[in-house]
Amino acid sequence: MSQRLGQHQKQTQTLEQIQSLSAMQVLAGKLTELPIGGLLERVRNELNENPYLESAGGESAEVGLLPQGSGDATPAESYDPKKDFASEDDIPGYLWSATEGEPKENSIDYGDSQSFYEQLMDQAGEYRLTSHERQILEYLIGNLDDNGFLSQPLFVIVDELQISHECDTTEEEVERILRILWQFEPAGLGARSLQESLLIQCAKREGGDGSFSLLKRIIEKDWESISHNRWDIISQKYELSEQKVELLRQDLRRLNPRPGSALGEKATVADTHIIPDVVIDVDMEGNIELTLNDGDVPSLTVSEDAYELIDQEFVHDYVNRGSMFIKALEQRRRTILNTMQAIVKLQKQYFLSGDEETLRPMQLEDVAKLTKQDPSTVSRVCNSKFVETPYGTHPLNFYFLRATSIGGEETSVRHLQQIIKEIVDGEDKTAPLTDDALVEILAQKGYNVARRTVVKYRNNLGIPTSRMRRGR
Repeated sequence: MSQRLGQHQKQTQTLEQIQSLSAMQVLAGKLTELPIGGLLERVRNELNENPYLESAGGESAEVGLLPQGSGDATPAESYDPKKDFASEDDIPGYLWSATEGEPKENSIDYGDSQSFYEQLMDQAGEYRLTSHERQILEYLIGNLDDNGFLSQPLFVIVDELQISHECDTTEEEVERILRILWQFEPAGLGARSLQESLLIQCAKREGGDGSFSLLKRIIEKDWESISHNRWDIISQKYELSEQKVELLRQDLRRLNPRPGSALGEKATVADTHIIPDVVIDVDMEGNIELTLNDGDVPSLTVSEDAYELIDQEFVHDYVNRGSMFIKALEQRRRTILNTMQAIVKLQKQYFLSGDEETLRPMQLEDVAKLTKQDPSTVSRVCNSKFVETPYGTHPLNFYFLRATSIGGEETSVRHLQQIIKEIVDGEDKTAPLTDDALVEILAQKGYNVARRTVVKYRNNLGIPTSRMRRGR
């Protein structure tokens, strides 16, 4: 009997070790996903919650610290709803004025402890989603701008999901998931334009006296009149009394043109400068130096006082938690370093020259094979992180290129896009090249590409149609 009991105790201890290791791996994975700004906030929270976790002080010997906004900091673009109106006087002022004292009706206060992303992910938990659908939803949330709008076209999002996240999807599926995001609060999030945002908000307010149903119809059918404050045209078209027009104007003022700001000040803390997570330098001899940016993240240690009270259960739990957090931070550093070293090795010609044409096709699997990591781990590293180089600051996903086969040979999508850009840059501005003409020129250069592919790549580059380019 005693022998069996001893065996049972041994098995229980083994199970506890496995669970502890799993918890550490989960924590390390979550920390790895965070960019430097999010990591600093997470460390601060941990220091506040664990009384036996302390800042060791001083700088890390392995990683040089960089001030916020160092290097090629790029100002974040923000959506200006005023562009949709004829003049500033025509805008319902308190909808977008930061100086108004009264809060908007659809503002939400989640307190100071949650970020914009965390607040939306909490709402995502209320929906039954497959892991595949949740991955798409998380990516959409991560791509919202500071006003809560989705500025990237769906086909670009589909490409990025397939290239850097190994998520095989379609525009139709992404739009279906996007419509789930439209159900979130505050209403209007995930819209691709101010008009679409206001339509979403009206749809949520329909009912009652039907005023928002009418306003929705007017915004949908007569957006130009709304945006230019031509209520006289609207009144005549819909045979509305002055009183009804005034009620509609009041309803319009109750809508929020910047729904992201309604999540509170913390939701719109726009990083006015991109903070690089990794810095790469190249010296005169062609040596590539890679450095992690720890920013203001302190080195951590478990308090020595804790070990004097380690026999107390709650202290023991805090010590284990602190030790696991420190180990997870170190694993995060090693994982990012290993991943970046592999990316630099695979894209060495680019980091030496800065020439985008030297970027080779590269997938998550290529980096995973070189680092002996799982592709999902590589994906976590590349999510929401930036690299500062002598040639500019780019998101990590910039270096992942899908290969396309042309004439039996593989080339990168970005290489083709670069060629299209060069052709357009050299065109006669009085007679811009049509998409069909671009197809012909590419064929002459040995690239047999379909017209729809040319249109897609041109849009990716932000190049207007030939008609819009005339005379520019």
